Amino acid sequence: MGDAEANEDSRRRGIFDCEEAYRTPTSLDYKNLFESGMVVLDTNVLINLYRSNERTRRDTFAVLHRLRERLWIPHQVLSEFWRNRDLPSVKGHHRAKARTACTALDKALRSLSDATDRWLKDVHLATDDEAKGNIKKYTDRIEASVEGVKQYIERQAENDALEGTDSTHTDPVLVQLDPLLLGRIGPPMAPETYMEALAEAKRRAVEKIPPGYADYASKPDDQAAGDYIIWKQVIGEATRTRNDVLLITGDVKEDWWTPRAGRSLARPRMELQSEMRKEAGVALFMMTPSQLLAEASSAFRLKVDERSVSDLASREGAIEIEAFPAELRNAILEGIKAAHVRASAVHQVSGLKTRSPYGVTMSQSVTEELTERISDIGGDVLDVHGVPYPIFGDLLLIPMRTSPGHTTTRMLSSQRLKRIGSVINATRDMLNFNEIPLANLTPVAVCYSSTPDSGVDFVYAVMGNFGADGNFDVALRFGLL
Repeated sequence: MGDAEANEDSRRRGIFDCEEAYRTPTSLDYKNLFESGMVVLDTNVLINLYRSNERTRRDTFAVLHRLRERLWIPHQVLSEFWRNRDLPSVKGHHRAKARTACTALDKALRSLSDATDRWLKDVHLATDDEAKGNIKKYTDRIEASVEGVKQYIERQAENDALEGTDSTHTDPVLVQLDPLLLGRIGPPMAPETYMEALAEAKRRAVEKIPPGYADYASKPDDQAAGDYIIWKQVIGEATRTRNDVLLITGDVKEDWWTPRAGRSLARPRMELQSEMRKEAGVALFMMTPSQLLAEASSAFRLKVDERSVSDLASREGAIEIEAFPAELRNAILEGIKAAHVRASAVHQVSGLKTRSPYGVTMSQSVTEELTERISDIGGDVLDVHGVPYPIFGDLLLIPMRTSPGHTTTRMLSSQRLKRIGSVINATRDMLNFNEIPLANLTPVAVCYSSTPDSGVDFVYAVMGNFGADGNFDVALRFGLL
Protein backbone atom coordinates (compact mmCIF):
# COMPACT_ATOMS: atom_id res chain seq x y z
CA MET A 1 0.00 0.00 0.00
CA GLY A 2 1.42 3.39 -1.04
CA ASP A 3 1.52 6.51 1.10
CA ALA A 4 -1.50 8.02 -0.65
CA GLU A 5 -3.57 4.86 -0.12
CA ALA A 6 -2.44 4.63 3.49
CA ASN A 7 -3.45 8.24 4.12
CA GLU A 8 -6.84 7.70 2.48
CA ASP A 9 -7.38 4.53 4.53
CA SER A 10 -6.47 6.45 7.70
CA ARG A 11 -8.99 9.18 6.87
CA ARG A 12 -11.77 6.61 6.48
CA ARG A 13 -10.94 4.75 9.69
CA GLY A 14 -13.35 5.45 12.57
CA ILE A 15 -13.73 4.51 16.21
CA PHE A 16 -15.40 1.20 15.34
CA ASP A 17 -12.58 0.07 13.01
CA CYS A 18 -10.93 -2.14 15.62
CA GLU A 19 -11.04 -5.87 16.30
CA GLU A 20 -12.31 -5.28 19.84
CA ALA A 21 -14.98 -2.76 18.81
CA TYR A 22 -18.68 -3.49 18.88
CA ARG A 23 -21.94 -1.68 18.17
CA THR A 24 -24.99 -2.25 20.34
CA PRO A 25 -27.67 -3.77 18.06
CA THR A 26 -30.92 -1.86 17.61
CA SER A 27 -34.40 -3.03 16.71
CA LEU A 28 -33.70 -1.80 13.16
CA ASP A 29 -30.63 -4.09 12.98
CA TYR A 30 -32.78 -7.06 13.97
CA LYS A 31 -35.51 -6.11 11.50
CA ASN A 32 -32.92 -6.00 8.70
CA LEU A 33 -31.63 -9.42 9.76
CA PHE A 34 -35.16 -10.82 9.67
CA GLU A 35 -35.48 -9.54 6.11
CA SER A 36 -32.07 -10.35 4.62
CA GLY A 37 -29.85 -12.16 7.14
CA MET A 38 -29.28 -15.81 7.95
CA VAL A 39 -31.25 -16.77 11.07
CA VAL A 40 -29.62 -19.82 12.67
CA LEU A 41 -31.45 -21.88 15.29
CA ASP A 42 -29.46 -23.67 17.98
CA THR A 43 -30.50 -27.12 19.23
CA ASN A 44 -32.09 -25.80 22.42
CA VAL A 45 -34.55 -23.69 20.38
CA LEU A 46 -35.96 -26.84 18.75
CA ILE A 47 -35.87 -28.95 21.90
CA ASN A 48 -37.72 -26.32 23.92
CA LEU A 49 -40.68 -26.65 21.57
CA TYR A 50 -41.41 -29.88 23.49
CA ARG A 51 -40.79 -28.37 26.91
CA SER A 52 -42.82 -25.19 26.38
CA ASN A 53 -46.51 -24.98 27.17
CA GLU A 54 -49.02 -24.83 24.35
CA ARG A 55 -49.21 -21.03 24.29
CA THR A 56 -45.44 -20.51 24.09
CA ARG A 57 -45.09 -23.26 21.49
CA ARG A 58 -47.80 -21.67 19.34
CA ASP A 59 -46.21 -18.23 19.54
CA THR A 60 -42.74 -19.62 18.75
CA PHE A 61 -44.01 -21.39 15.66
CA ALA A 62 -45.82 -18.23 14.54
CA VAL A 63 -42.50 -16.36 14.59
CA LEU A 64 -40.56 -19.19 12.93
CA HIS A 65 -43.08 -19.42 10.10
CA ARG A 66 -42.63 -15.69 9.40
CA LEU A 67 -38.86 -16.23 9.31
CA ARG A 68 -38.98 -19.37 7.19
CA GLU A 69 -37.12 -17.97 4.16
CA ARG A 70 -34.28 -16.74 6.40
CA LEU A 71 -33.89 -19.86 8.58
CA TRP A 72 -30.88 -22.12 8.36
CA ILE A 73 -30.11 -25.14 10.56
CA PRO A 74 -26.57 -26.56 10.89
CA HIS A 75 -26.53 -30.33 10.40
CA GLN A 76 -24.99 -30.72 13.86
CA VAL A 77 -28.09 -29.08 15.36
CA LEU A 78 -30.24 -31.66 13.57
CA SER A 79 -28.08 -34.50 14.92
CA GLU A 80 -28.30 -33.17 18.47
CA PHE A 81 -32.05 -32.64 18.13
CA TRP A 82 -32.68 -36.28 17.21
CA ARG A 83 -30.27 -37.52 19.87
CA ASN A 84 -32.16 -35.64 22.58
CA ARG A 85 -35.75 -35.77 21.31
CA ASP A 86 -36.58 -39.19 22.76
CA LEU A 87 -35.31 -38.40 26.26
CA PRO A 88 -38.09 -38.54 28.90
CA SER A 89 -37.03 -35.05 29.96
CA VAL A 90 -37.92 -33.79 26.47
CA LYS A 91 -40.95 -35.55 25.00
CA GLY A 92 -42.38 -36.32 28.44
CA HIS A 93 -41.30 -33.04 30.04
CA HIS A 94 -44.65 -31.87 31.39
CA ARG A 95 -45.81 -35.20 32.79
CA ALA A 96 -42.37 -35.86 34.29
CA LYS A 97 -42.34 -32.47 36.01
CA ALA A 98 -45.87 -33.07 37.28
CA ARG A 99 -44.86 -36.45 38.74
CA THR A 100 -41.85 -34.85 40.45
CA ALA A 101 -44.00 -32.10 41.96
CA CYS A 102 -46.71 -34.50 43.13
CA THR A 103 -44.12 -36.82 44.66
CA ALA A 104 -42.66 -33.89 46.57
CA LEU A 105 -46.12 -32.93 47.83
CA ASP A 106 -46.77 -36.50 48.97
CA LYS A 107 -43.47 -36.47 50.80
CA ALA A 108 -44.46 -33.21 52.50
CA LEU A 109 -47.70 -34.80 53.67
CA ARG A 110 -45.81 -37.76 55.10
CA SER A 111 -43.48 -35.35 56.89
CA LEU A 112 -46.52 -33.54 58.29
CA SER A 113 -47.98 -36.79 59.57
CA ASP A 114 -44.66 -37.88 61.09
CA ALA A 115 -44.19 -34.49 62.78
CA THR A 116 -47.65 -34.44 64.35
CA ASP A 117 -47.39 -38.07 65.50
CA ARG A 118 -44.05 -37.38 67.11
CA TRP A 119 -45.37 -34.25 68.82
CA LEU A 120 -48.32 -36.16 70.28
CA LYS A 121 -45.94 -38.77 71.65
CA ASP A 122 -43.40 -36.26 72.95
CA VAL A 123 -46.00 -34.34 74.94
CA HIS A 124 -47.77 -37.54 76.07
CA LEU A 125 -50.99 -36.88 74.16
CA ALA A 126 -50.84 -39.94 71.92
CA THR A 127 -53.90 -41.41 73.71
CA ASP A 128 -55.72 -38.09 74.15
CA ASP A 129 -58.76 -38.22 71.84
CA GLU A 130 -59.34 -34.47 71.94
CA ALA A 131 -55.75 -33.63 70.97
CA LYS A 132 -55.71 -36.25 68.23
CA GLY A 133 -59.07 -35.00 66.97
CA ASN A 134 -57.83 -31.43 66.71
CA ILE A 135 -54.66 -32.51 64.88
CA LYS A 136 -56.72 -34.63 62.47
CA LYS A 137 -59.10 -31.74 61.79
CA TYR A 138 -56.25 -29.48 60.71
CA THR A 139 -54.26 -32.11 58.82
CA ASP A 140 -57.39 -33.18 56.92
CA ARG A 141 -57.72 -29.61 55.66
CA ILE A 142 -54.08 -29.54 54.61
CA GLU A 143 -54.36 -32.90 52.88
CA ALA A 144 -57.46 -31.77 51.00
CA SER A 145 -55.66 -28.60 49.87
CA VAL A 146 -52.60 -30.57 48.77
CA GLU A 147 -54.80 -32.99 46.87
CA GLY A 148 -56.36 -30.01 45.10
CA VAL A 149 -52.91 -28.71 44.19
CA LYS A 150 -51.91 -32.12 42.82
CA GLN A 151 -55.03 -32.34 40.72
CA TYR A 152 -54.41 -28.89 39.30
CA ILE A 153 -50.77 -29.76 38.46
CA GLU A 154 -51.84 -32.99 36.77
CA ARG A 155 -54.55 -31.24 34.74
CA GLN A 156 -52.09 -28.58 33.63
CA ALA A 157 -49.57 -31.23 32.63
CA GLU A 158 -52.19 -32.97 30.51
CA ASN A 159 -53.12 -29.67 28.86
CA ASP A 160 -49.48 -28.90 27.99
CA ALA A 161 -48.33 -32.44 27.21
CA LEU A 162 -47.91 -33.32 23.56
CA GLU A 163 -49.99 -36.22 22.30
CA GLY A 164 -48.81 -38.35 19.41
CA THR A 165 -45.07 -38.05 19.97
CA ASP A 166 -44.63 -41.84 19.92
CA SER A 167 -44.86 -41.72 16.13
CA THR A 168 -43.00 -39.26 13.94
CA HIS A 169 -46.11 -39.12 11.73
CA THR A 170 -48.27 -37.72 14.53
CA ASP A 171 -45.72 -35.78 16.59
CA PRO A 172 -47.18 -32.22 16.50
CA VAL A 173 -43.72 -30.61 16.73
CA LEU A 174 -42.33 -32.65 13.84
CA VAL A 175 -45.50 -32.12 11.79
CA GLN A 176 -44.75 -28.39 11.83
CA LEU A 177 -40.95 -28.55 11.70
CA ASP A 178 -40.84 -30.85 8.66
CA PRO A 179 -42.28 -28.40 6.09
CA LEU A 180 -40.86 -25.38 7.93
CA LEU A 181 -37.24 -26.57 7.68
CA LEU A 182 -37.43 -28.34 4.34
CA GLY A 183 -34.47 -27.14 2.28
CA ARG A 184 -33.14 -25.13 5.24
CA ILE A 185 -30.77 -27.80 6.65
CA GLY A 186 -27.01 -27.70 6.06
CA PRO A 187 -25.02 -30.74 4.86
CA PRO A 188 -23.17 -33.10 7.24
CA MET A 189 -19.40 -32.94 7.51
CA ALA A 190 -17.34 -35.44 5.58
CA PRO A 191 -15.86 -38.07 7.96
CA GLU A 192 -12.30 -36.75 7.69
CA THR A 193 -13.47 -33.16 8.19
CA TYR A 194 -15.47 -34.24 11.21
CA MET A 195 -12.43 -35.90 12.81
CA GLU A 196 -10.36 -32.78 12.18
CA ALA A 197 -13.11 -30.68 13.79
CA LEU A 198 -13.10 -32.91 16.89
CA ALA A 199 -9.36 -32.40 17.29
CA GLU A 200 -9.61 -28.65 16.69
CA ALA A 201 -12.48 -28.34 19.21
CA LYS A 202 -10.34 -30.08 21.83
CA ARG A 203 -7.38 -27.80 21.11
CA ARG A 204 -9.54 -24.70 21.38
CA ALA A 205 -11.10 -25.97 24.61
CA VAL A 206 -7.65 -26.37 26.20
CA GLU A 207 -6.84 -22.78 25.24
CA LYS A 208 -10.35 -21.58 26.21
CA ILE A 209 -11.13 -20.29 22.72
CA PRO A 210 -14.90 -19.92 22.27
CA PRO A 211 -17.33 -21.40 21.60
CA GLY A 212 -17.92 -24.66 23.44
CA TYR A 213 -14.99 -24.98 25.83
CA ALA A 214 -17.29 -24.92 28.87
CA ASP A 215 -18.93 -28.21 27.81
CA TYR A 216 -15.68 -30.17 28.17
CA ALA A 217 -16.04 -30.04 31.95
CA SER A 218 -19.22 -32.14 31.90
CA LYS A 219 -19.56 -33.98 28.56
CA PRO A 220 -17.64 -36.63 26.57
CA ASP A 221 -15.32 -35.12 23.98
CA ASP A 222 -17.52 -35.99 20.99
CA GLN A 223 -20.56 -34.30 22.56
CA ALA A 224 -18.58 -31.41 24.02
CA ALA A 225 -17.32 -30.60 20.53
CA GLY A 226 -20.91 -29.99 19.37
CA ASP A 227 -20.88 -26.22 19.84
CA TYR A 228 -17.67 -25.82 17.86
CA ILE A 229 -18.97 -28.03 15.04
CA ILE A 230 -22.15 -25.92 14.88
CA TRP A 231 -19.98 -22.81 14.80
CA LYS A 232 -17.79 -24.15 12.01
CA GLN A 233 -20.84 -25.10 9.94
CA VAL A 234 -22.39 -21.66 10.46
CA ILE A 235 -19.17 -19.97 9.28
CA GLY A 236 -19.12 -22.22 6.23
CA GLU A 237 -22.68 -21.31 5.22
CA ALA A 238 -22.12 -17.60 5.94
CA THR A 239 -19.01 -17.70 3.72
CA ARG A 240 -21.11 -19.21 0.93
CA THR A 241 -24.09 -16.84 1.18
CA ARG A 242 -22.32 -13.68 2.41
CA ASN A 243 -25.29 -12.94 4.65
CA ASP A 244 -24.96 -11.49 8.13
CA VAL A 245 -25.70 -14.10 10.81
CA LEU A 246 -28.28 -13.95 13.60
CA LEU A 247 -27.73 -16.91 15.93
CA ILE A 248 -30.66 -17.77 18.21
CA THR A 249 -29.53 -19.72 21.26
CA GLY A 250 -30.69 -20.34 24.79
CA ASP A 251 -27.13 -21.29 25.74
CA VAL A 252 -26.09 -18.34 27.89
CA LYS A 253 -22.71 -19.62 29.09
CA GLU A 254 -19.59 -17.46 28.95
CA ASP A 255 -18.16 -19.35 25.98
CA TRP A 256 -20.82 -17.72 23.79
CA TRP A 257 -21.54 -14.42 25.53
CA THR A 258 -19.20 -11.67 26.71
CA PRO A 259 -18.98 -11.61 30.52
CA ARG A 260 -20.50 -8.30 31.52
CA ALA A 261 -18.85 -5.59 33.53
CA GLY A 262 -21.40 -3.82 35.71
CA ARG A 263 -24.63 -3.24 33.77
CA SER A 264 -23.30 -3.51 30.24
CA LEU A 265 -25.63 -5.60 28.09
CA ALA A 266 -24.94 -9.12 26.93
CA ARG A 267 -23.35 -9.51 23.49
CA PRO A 268 -21.52 -12.21 21.54
CA ARG A 269 -17.93 -12.89 22.52
CA MET A 270 -15.58 -10.52 20.74
CA GLU A 271 -13.56 -13.52 19.51
CA LEU A 272 -16.63 -14.93 17.77
CA GLN A 273 -17.48 -11.64 16.08
CA SER A 274 -13.89 -11.25 14.92
CA GLU A 275 -13.66 -14.82 13.62
CA MET A 276 -16.92 -14.44 11.69
CA ARG A 277 -15.65 -11.25 10.06
CA LYS A 278 -12.29 -12.76 9.15
CA GLU A 279 -13.56 -16.12 7.89
CA ALA A 280 -16.87 -15.17 6.26
CA GLY A 281 -16.67 -11.40 5.83
CA VAL A 282 -20.03 -10.85 7.56
CA ALA A 283 -21.28 -9.64 10.92
CA LEU A 284 -22.45 -11.85 13.80
CA PHE A 285 -25.48 -11.05 15.94
CA MET A 286 -26.94 -13.19 18.70
CA MET A 287 -30.14 -13.21 20.72
CA THR A 288 -31.96 -15.56 23.06
CA PRO A 289 -35.30 -17.23 22.15
CA SER A 290 -37.25 -14.80 24.36
CA GLN A 291 -35.62 -11.85 22.61
CA LEU A 292 -36.48 -13.40 19.25
CA LEU A 293 -40.17 -13.58 20.15
CA ALA A 294 -40.20 -10.01 21.41
CA GLU A 295 -38.28 -8.48 18.49
CA ALA A 296 -40.06 -10.52 15.80
CA SER A 297 -43.49 -9.73 17.25
CA SER A 298 -42.64 -6.06 16.88
CA ALA A 299 -41.10 -6.37 13.41
CA PHE A 300 -43.93 -8.51 12.00
CA ARG A 301 -46.73 -7.02 14.14
CA LEU A 302 -47.57 -10.45 15.50
CA LYS A 303 -49.71 -10.82 18.62
CA VAL A 304 -47.19 -12.70 20.75
CA ASP A 305 -48.40 -13.26 24.30
CA GLU A 306 -46.08 -11.61 26.82
CA ARG A 307 -46.33 -14.73 28.98
CA SER A 308 -44.64 -16.65 26.17
CA VAL A 309 -41.74 -14.22 26.21
CA SER A 310 -41.55 -14.51 30.00
CA ASP A 311 -41.74 -18.32 29.81
CA LEU A 312 -38.75 -18.52 27.49
CA ALA A 313 -36.86 -15.85 29.41
CA SER A 314 -37.17 -17.88 32.61
CA ARG A 315 -35.07 -20.59 30.93
CA GLU A 316 -32.31 -18.10 30.25
CA GLY A 317 -31.40 -17.78 33.90
CA ALA A 318 -27.67 -17.28 33.51
CA ILE A 319 -28.29 -13.86 31.95
CA GLU A 320 -30.74 -12.87 34.67
CA ILE A 321 -28.35 -13.43 37.56
CA GLU A 322 -25.88 -10.74 36.55
CA ALA A 323 -28.51 -8.31 35.29
CA PHE A 324 -30.63 -8.33 38.44
CA PRO A 325 -29.34 -8.66 42.01
CA ALA A 326 -31.37 -11.16 44.04
CA GLU A 327 -32.33 -8.54 46.64
CA LEU A 328 -33.75 -6.29 43.92
CA ARG A 329 -35.68 -9.12 42.28
CA ASN A 330 -37.15 -10.10 45.66
CA ALA A 331 -38.10 -6.50 46.46
CA ILE A 332 -39.90 -6.17 43.12
CA LEU A 333 -41.83 -9.42 43.47
CA GLU A 334 -42.77 -8.80 47.11
CA GLY A 335 -43.84 -5.25 46.27
CA ILE A 336 -46.07 -6.29 43.37
CA LYS A 337 -47.66 -9.10 45.38
CA ALA A 338 -48.30 -6.74 48.32
CA ALA A 339 -49.86 -4.23 45.92
CA HIS A 340 -52.17 -6.97 44.61
CA VAL A 341 -53.38 -7.69 48.15
CA ARG A 342 -54.18 -4.00 48.63
CA ALA A 343 -55.90 -3.65 45.26
CA SER A 344 -57.92 -6.84 45.78
CA ALA A 345 -59.21 -5.53 49.10
CA VAL A 346 -60.41 -2.33 47.42
CA HIS A 347 -61.98 -4.40 44.64
CA GLN A 348 -63.91 -6.53 47.11
CA VAL A 349 -65.16 -3.54 49.08
CA SER A 350 -66.31 -1.82 45.89
CA GLY A 351 -68.47 -4.79 44.92
CA LEU A 352 -67.94 -3.89 41.25
CA LYS A 353 -67.06 -6.36 38.51
CA THR A 354 -66.94 -3.87 35.66
CA ARG A 355 -65.31 -0.49 36.20
CA SER A 356 -63.64 -1.94 39.27
CA PRO A 357 -61.05 0.33 40.93
CA TYR A 358 -58.66 -2.64 41.01
CA GLY A 359 -56.50 -1.50 38.06
CA VAL A 360 -55.99 2.07 39.21
CA THR A 361 -55.37 0.96 42.80
CA MET A 362 -52.92 -1.70 41.62
CA SER A 363 -50.85 0.78 39.60
CA GLN A 364 -50.71 3.28 42.46
CA SER A 365 -49.94 0.60 45.03
CA VAL A 366 -47.13 -0.91 42.95
CA THR A 367 -45.46 2.50 42.69
CA GLU A 368 -45.74 3.01 46.45
CA GLU A 369 -44.65 -0.52 47.39
CA LEU A 370 -41.64 -0.56 45.06
CA THR A 371 -40.53 2.90 46.11
CA GLU A 372 -40.62 1.91 49.78
CA ARG A 373 -39.09 -1.56 49.43
CA ILE A 374 -36.28 -0.51 47.10
CA SER A 375 -35.50 2.40 49.42
CA ASP A 376 -35.19 -0.14 52.25
CA ILE A 377 -32.43 -1.99 50.35
CA GLY A 378 -30.45 1.16 49.60
CA GLY A 379 -32.25 2.55 46.58
CA ASP A 380 -33.38 6.05 45.77
CA VAL A 381 -36.17 7.84 43.90
CA LEU A 382 -36.37 9.92 40.73
CA ASP A 383 -39.37 12.24 40.39
CA VAL A 384 -40.68 12.67 36.84
CA HIS A 385 -43.61 15.08 36.54
CA GLY A 386 -44.77 14.25 40.05
CA VAL A 387 -44.46 10.47 39.70
CA PRO A 388 -41.75 8.71 41.78
CA TYR A 389 -39.62 6.02 40.09
CA PRO A 390 -37.27 3.80 42.13
CA ILE A 391 -33.55 3.74 41.40
CA PHE A 392 -31.32 0.89 42.50
CA GLY A 393 -27.63 1.32 41.70
CA ASP A 394 -27.72 2.56 38.12
CA LEU A 395 -31.06 0.92 37.26
CA LEU A 396 -34.08 3.20 36.81
CA LEU A 397 -37.18 1.05 37.42
CA ILE A 398 -40.38 1.92 35.57
CA PRO A 399 -43.40 -0.18 36.69
CA MET A 400 -45.83 -0.86 33.84
CA ARG A 401 -49.09 -2.73 34.30
CA THR A 402 -50.15 -4.63 31.20
CA SER A 403 -52.26 -7.62 30.21
CA PRO A 404 -51.45 -10.89 28.43
CA GLY A 405 -53.04 -9.59 25.24
CA HIS A 406 -50.97 -6.40 24.98
CA THR A 407 -47.86 -6.41 22.83
CA THR A 408 -44.49 -5.16 24.02
CA THR A 409 -44.34 -2.70 21.14
CA ARG A 410 -47.55 -0.98 22.14
CA MET A 411 -46.59 -0.84 25.79
CA LEU A 412 -43.03 0.38 25.31
CA SER A 413 -44.13 3.15 22.96
CA SER A 414 -46.38 4.62 25.65
CA GLN A 415 -46.36 8.32 26.47
CA ARG A 416 -45.25 7.47 29.99
CA LEU A 417 -41.94 6.09 28.76
CA LYS A 418 -41.50 8.94 26.30
CA ARG A 419 -41.86 11.47 29.13
CA ILE A 420 -39.17 9.71 31.14
CA GLY A 421 -36.92 9.53 28.09
CA SER A 422 -37.34 13.23 27.43
CA VAL A 423 -36.37 14.08 31.02
CA ILE A 424 -33.24 11.92 30.87
CA ASN A 425 -32.21 13.28 27.46
CA ALA A 426 -32.84 16.87 28.54
CA THR A 427 -30.46 16.48 31.48
CA ARG A 428 -27.89 14.39 29.64
CA ASP A 429 -25.11 16.94 29.90
CA MET A 430 -26.03 19.18 32.80
CA LEU A 431 -27.82 17.76 35.84
CA ASN A 432 -26.78 15.12 38.33
CA PHE A 433 -29.10 13.12 40.56
CA ASN A 434 -27.45 12.19 43.83
CA GLU A 435 -24.11 12.55 42.02
CA ILE A 436 -25.21 10.05 39.36
CA PRO A 437 -25.63 11.54 35.85
CA LEU A 438 -29.16 10.75 34.72
CA ALA A 439 -27.84 9.80 31.29
CA ASN A 440 -25.89 6.97 32.95
CA LEU A 441 -29.02 5.36 34.38
CA THR A 442 -30.21 2.21 32.63
CA PRO A 443 -34.00 2.28 32.27
CA VAL A 444 -35.76 -0.98 33.09
CA ALA A 445 -39.47 -1.38 32.39
CA VAL A 446 -40.87 -3.74 35.05
CA CYS A 447 -43.89 -5.20 33.25
CA TYR A 448 -46.53 -7.11 35.20
CA SER A 449 -50.04 -8.45 34.76
CA SER A 450 -52.59 -9.19 37.48
CA THR A 451 -56.32 -9.54 38.06
CA PRO A 452 -58.42 -9.78 41.23
CA ASP A 453 -59.21 -13.43 40.47
CA SER A 454 -55.94 -14.86 39.13
CA GLY A 455 -53.50 -12.79 41.17
CA VAL A 456 -50.14 -11.80 39.68
CA ASP A 457 -49.85 -13.63 36.35
CA PHE A 458 -46.34 -12.65 35.31
CA VAL A 459 -43.54 -10.20 36.00
CA TYR A 460 -40.68 -9.57 33.60
CA ALA A 461 -38.12 -6.85 33.05
CA VAL A 462 -37.21 -5.10 29.81
CA MET A 463 -33.85 -3.35 29.85
CA GLY A 464 -32.91 -0.86 27.19
CA ASN A 465 -31.97 2.72 26.38
CA PHE A 466 -33.70 5.91 25.33
CA GLY A 467 -32.72 7.15 21.89
CA ALA A 468 -32.28 10.78 21.00
CA ASP A 469 -35.96 10.88 19.99
CA GLY A 470 -37.01 9.65 23.43
CA ASN A 471 -38.12 6.25 22.15
CA PHE A 472 -37.27 3.18 24.20
CA ASP A 473 -35.00 0.68 22.40
CA VAL A 474 -35.13 -2.81 23.88
CA ALA A 475 -31.76 -4.47 24.50
CA LEU A 476 -32.51 -7.33 26.92
CA ARG A 477 -35.50 -8.90 28.61
CA PHE A 478 -35.87 -11.63 31.19
CA GLY A 479 -38.47 -13.17 33.46
CA LEU A 480 -38.74 -12.38 37.17
CA LEU A 481 -41.80 -14.53 37.88
